[in-house]
Amino acid sequence: METTTQLDPAMRQRVIDAICDLLPKVLKAPAPGASANTALLDELGMNSTRGLELMLELEEFLEIEISVEDLDREHFTTVATLADYVVANVLPAT
Repeated sequence: METTTQLDPAMRQRVIDAICDLLPKVLKAPAPGASANTALLDELGMNSTRGLELMLELEEFLEIEISVEDLDREHFTTVATLADYVVANVLPAT
């Protein structure tokens, strides 16, 4: 599992903020108080369909492309674990 020390902290925070902003749209329900520690699966009931939708929304919102080849359920534990995955798996612009 990636550690946050090797990730760009500014990009990581940008991704966390974007996830929190996008959660109500993706979940079609309010996500008050969503933060880096919010449990996506346990607290918000995120499922695989909503997870994929969130990844697509993140790509559009942040204007990045994310490799989802290794994306797994464990990456959706919290907003922070998902942000770590996203930052570590941004594909270079072509």
